[in-house]
Amino acid sequence: MTHLAAAQVPQDSSARQGATPASATDSDKKPPSDAKTASPIPDSTKLEPIKTEKAVYPLEAEQKELQGQVWVKIRVSETGDVVSAEAISGDPVFVNSALDAVKKWRFKPFIKNGVPIAVVTKLPFSFAFTGNVHQETLPPAPEISPAGTATPSANAAPQDATTAAPSRAPVSSGVIAGLLIYKVNPVYPPEARRAGIQGTVILQAYISKEGRITDLQLISGPKELAEAAKGAVEQWRYRPYLLKGEPVAVKTQIQVNFVLSRH
Repeated sequence: MTHLAAAQVPQDSSARQGATPASATDSDKKPPSDAKTASPIPDSTKLEPIKTEKAVYPLEAEQKELQGQVWVKIRVSETGDVVSAEAISGDPVFVNSALDAVKKWRFKPFIKNGVPIAVVTKLPFSFAFTGNVHQETLPPAPEISPAGTATPSANAAPQDATTAAPSRAPVSSGVIAGLLIYKVNPVYPPEARRAGIQGTVILQAYISKEGRITDLQLISGPKELAEAAKGAVEQWRYRPYLLKGEPVAVKTQIQVNFVLSRH
């Protein structure tokens, strides 16, 4: 049960002791002219977490040397609690771990027109082995916090699921490679290694204006190596690509080479 504690305003002590009440003239005095009114609460521009929970790396994924990223759609109540969560993309082996973690998150209430409202947003949970992660020492991009191993970022503004996807500018693989700031190396699939399978996996990548990969499609390459390539590349992050000084979403191709070492 919720308890509301209200402060009681004390009676005028002089009146209780029989002192002469204030005259009508005194009681009609206006309050000081410098009395301040409450400032309006500014509208929120992004969701700000006040409590987070790291996702646990699933044992099955660790044993199979799997890496990947799960995008989770959450609904946050007026009080900042996560009231629902669902996975919208990612390897099923990571889904439960991501959902279990995000349900324990709490956020500052999102303010619009001076009042808290319920919002919907999407968060990425990244799963990668520490030794495969290579990151430049750079400040995080605005509104996005770097995702650590099995840890999501959650500074993105709430997203409307009905918003149309932006157009994407085509960018060469060489140019986009120069913007890479966070890279996860793929794990060579044990079955492919034992079978002597090697080769190049080519992926079509769609990158948001914030520098995150939003979609990957296989163009070519051995199927035994494709999932390992996608599980690593979907976690890569880039400096925003600028067109006429403004960040834009882009599409490009990414090559991932798998080469067996010779003994």
